[in-house]
Formats: sequence, C-alpha cells, structure tokens
Amino acid sequence: MLEAKCLSKRYEKGASSGAQYAVKQVNFSLEDGSFCALVGESGSGKSTLARLLCGVLPPTEGSILLDGAPISCKQFYRNPQLRSKIQMVLQDGKSALDPRFSVYRSIAEPLRNLKHLSGAEERERVYGLMEELELPVTLAQRKAYELSGGQQKRVCIARALAAEPEIIIFDEAVSGLDVLLQKNVLDLLKRLHAQFSMSCLFITHDMDAALYLADRVMVMQNGVIVEDRHFSGDADCFTHPYSRLLLSSVLSVPL
Repeated sequence: MLEAKCLSKRYEKGASSGAQYAVKQVNFSLEDGSFCALVGESGSGKSTLARLLCGVLPPTEGSILLDGAPISCKQFYRNPQLRSKIQMVLQDGKSALDPRFSVYRSIAEPLRNLKHLSGAEERERVYGLMEELELPVTLAQRKAYELSGGQQKRVCIARALAAEPEIIIFDEAVSGLDVLLQKNVLDLLKRLHAQFSMSCLFITHDMDAALYLADRVMVMQNGVIVEDRHFSGDADCFTHPYSRLLLSSVLSVPL
C-alpha cells in the first residue's frame, strides 16, 4: 500500500512574492490492487504529486510510505528494488523514450538495470511484453520516431511493466491521442490492471476517462484534494462544486 501523509511541495518565489504550494497537505492511501484516478485541470498539482510519489521530487513537508515504511528520494536513487516497485508512465510517449534506443532496448533497459536475467530470459520477457501490449515483433528494432503515438504509449507501458512493479502511476497517459486511440489505451489499461493485479493511479484532466477506468476518484484543485469518492456509476456521489464543474463538461449534471 502506498500512502501520502500531510504531503506538501512548496516553491519559493522570491523575498517579495513569498512561497507557493504546488501540493498542500495531501493525505491518501492507494490500496493494493486498486485502480484510483486523480482528476484536476492543468496546474492543479497532479503531476507534482506524481513526481513526489515516484521519488523524482523531494517533499517540502510530510511523508510517503510504502507498505508502512517511509521512503525518500535518496532511497529511490540508491535502492533498485524500491525503484522497481513504483513505475510511472509519462504524458508524452515520444519524449519519454530515448531517441537512440530501439523498441527492444527501451523495454529491456529496466530489466538490465533492475533485474538479473540471462540473454534468453531477457528476450523472452521483452517479446512477451510486446505481445501483451499488442506491439508487433517487427517493431522491435525501430526507434521511437518511427512509431505512431499509440505505439509509443504502448512501449512506455511495456517498459514500466518490465520492472514488475507493484504500483504504476499514469500521468496523463492518454492525453494528446485521438478519441479512438484513447479508448484503445484505456481498455488496455483496464485489461492489464486485471491481469497483473497491480495498483494503478491514473492522473488526468479528463473526468470522463477517470469515471471509465477507476473505482475511486480523487479531485484536486490548487494543490489540495477537495473530494475523494468511491465511484460505482452514480455521479451524484460527487458533491464539491469543483467536482460538479468537471462533471458538467462530460455529463448532463447540474452545477
């Protein structure tokens, strides 16, 4: 289980301007095997929170716990086993992939850094993941710029799965894709979640995608989680004005 306790990230803006919180006093827990969505508009603090949870940024205040034990940026850096447990899929698939690497090497890189596999075991794992992600093996030696946007996204997901994580954080994982590709990737995430029994945190500005995927939805505004609801199909469970505003853009609900 991943927990955030009184988690904050503050940026100093200068002596005259004071400080600004990107994330402020966030508390939540991500249960084992759950699928949770975090929704909010651009600038609400979602991506900052994702980077805190993955050890990319140090918190200004508060703590992050994995299975009850505190974790820090230094531990993420020094402990490969910890890095393998929490993986993140970024918004821009193309820029997230090294342009020098083939599809095969992009997926194999976490195995080489975090696992101890023979060459045959590595090939079996990489090609198995490509099959799971519906990536033809003929793409194995292609570079990122030779792939479509949907294929780039699938390579990023395969790379994250290669580490056999307990938790994957998807940061705007379908943003920038056309409607059909978005639906395909969302269905893929549903299938992978059920198949691998991992915990997923899906970060998005799209309330429609959040409701389609997750059984729990958290709503973030100005760095604060303003609502946290288990969703079973009834949008009336959301009562905060900001949540209703997000819902009104995708559903016929009163503000």
